[in-house]
Amino acid sequence: MNARRYRALLAWFGARPAAKAALRALSVGAVAAVYLLYAGLLGYTALTRPALLPAAAGVPAGVFVLGTALRRLIDRPRPYEALDFAPLFPKDTQGQSFPSRHCFSAAGIAVAAWYVSPPLAGVLALLALLIALTRVLCCVHYISDVAAGLAFGAAAAQVGFLLASALGLPL
Repeated sequence: MNARRYRALLAWFGARPAAKAALRALSVGAVAAVYLLYAGLLGYTALTRPALLPAAAGVPAGVFVLGTALRRLIDRPRPYEALDFAPLFPKDTQGQSFPSRHCFSAAGIAVAAWYVSPPLAGVLALLALLIALTRVLCCVHYISDVAAGLAFGAAAAQVGFLLASALGLPL
């Protein structure tokens, strides 16, 4: 997306307060839902498959740490910095736009859920896509930031589970 498209989004939501409020609720709600579902998943795993708990907790944590380091290394400016506009909702974070931390975290959690509850993994994957969409619509990420975040999170988590299996952790 370019500056013109971001400004068009800002104008569209600016003229529609109800849509702007709904976007904010969807953005915050999707992120909260992922973390609440993940907490529930870890609790369920602890009760039903405790041997899987180290991988279910450790792999997404590893994805978070690796992704955060990658963001710092790349340090891509955010759209509102590079294109000189204010995001839809107040945000003053500078740089570290690529890959999106919200997206790689949600994707990593969705992969972890696959090993415990495939239906929940599907719900979490849909929430990850919703998070990606809202991050772009809120004008805080480029499409490439969220696409890379989803891909990195899913791939890194899958590699993490393959390593866990190679180390003899039960999956």
